Amino acid sequence: MDAMTEIKSLVACKGRWAGTEGERRAAEHLAARLRSLGRDAELEPAVVRPDYPLTYVLHILLALVGGAVSMRRPKLGAAALLVAIGSAVGDSYGRFHLLRRLTRSAVTHNVLSREQAEKPGTLVILAHYDAAKTGWLFDPKALERRVRLGRRLGIEIGLFEPFSWSLQGLLALALLRAVGLKSRALSAARIPPMLTLAAHVPLLLEVRASEVVPGAADNASGVATVLRLAERHGGRLRHFDLWVLFTGAEEGLLLGMREWMRTHRRELDPQRTIFVNIDEAGYGTVRYAIGEGRGVADPNTPTLSELCDEIRAADRAGRFGAEPMPELGLADASLAAQRGYRAVRVACLPEPTFAPEYHRHTDTPERLDPQAPERAFEFCSELIEKLERVIDAASPSEPDSAA
Repeated sequence: MDAMTEIKSLVACKGRWAGTEGERRAAEHLAARLRSLGRDAELEPAVVRPDYPLTYVLHILLALVGGAVSMRRPKLGAAALLVAIGSAVGDSYGRFHLLRRLTRSAVTHNVLSREQAEKPGTLVILAHYDAAKTGWLFDPKALERRVRLGRRLGIEIGLFEPFSWSLQGLLALALLRAVGLKSRALSAARIPPMLTLAAHVPLLLEVRASEVVPGAADNASGVATVLRLAERHGGRLRHFDLWVLFTGAEEGLLLGMREWMRTHRRELDPQRTIFVNIDEAGYGTVRYAIGEGRGVADPNTPTLSELCDEIRAADRAGRFGAEPMPELGLADASLAAQRGYRAVRVACLPEPTFAPEYHRHTDTPERLDPQAPERAFEFCSELIEKLERVIDAASPSEPDSAA
């Protein structure tokens, strides 16, 4: 199976935003590709609300009202800000939706292919297949400035950090007023966070009105890697049933994965299930981030972090150029880790760890590094083989014992 051919086939399904005809055609295409590998495949519909730009505009408007009201009625202003922050936190972590419920719903599809050989463990390899919208928020130079500033300060500055910090700042000022502190300094201190929030409104509305990008690196490259892993390892693992999952509506902030976890989490034992999420494998060298979940029953079993670090250390020739990332970030694996599962996100990224065409119309197959999907594929294959060998070593007399 050729990675670039698979990438081009998925990119040909144009306009893969959640709930669109393009996304549905892409889901049907991937189900057909899985069946061509001799696997079962099913499309699982899910009702989602993918309009995250409007969702965050609503949060901003509520926060601006709260900040203005807090001048005269600080407790009421603080209450409005608490609602905005609580809703934003629940939304960003995929826990619950509050203000998002005011936006329009759509039907996305997750594509699932299961093995049910009743092996001790389950290995879920996954990638999202939908594509993003664009806008100045994703300008490469602006993204690079954020990353480099964050590194100098020793903090993560992503797309949503200025939004979050502004909400928190306004809440702190409202609470100070609520306990009786009043000064011109407090009034003046409201201005920067309110201006920051207000500046996000046209940027988010621009994203909302934009067209859908081709999504070759993000994330047709990840989909192609998962298909190749399914072809190599499907039905061949000794200790794991291999499940393949392609999620929709990820660009709406992990919505397809959120619904999939709701539906299937009772089927999967956290101590016997591992998620391997390939998200952006189109440029540069391997990056990996780990969520260890609840861990494993045997404390002597190596963690996912240790296994990935072993692969990195053994790669003396620099074939993968692997480096750890500080956190899972906005990737489907993060939801699995939050719910107690071991999960790893594997990407291929250049310095400073974001793809140069991220959420741009220039994210086309012709601009990809053709070696990047190969690096991701071989790294993940080696990780899967290491997981098998670890279980072999832990139970030499019972080769089919639990993971």
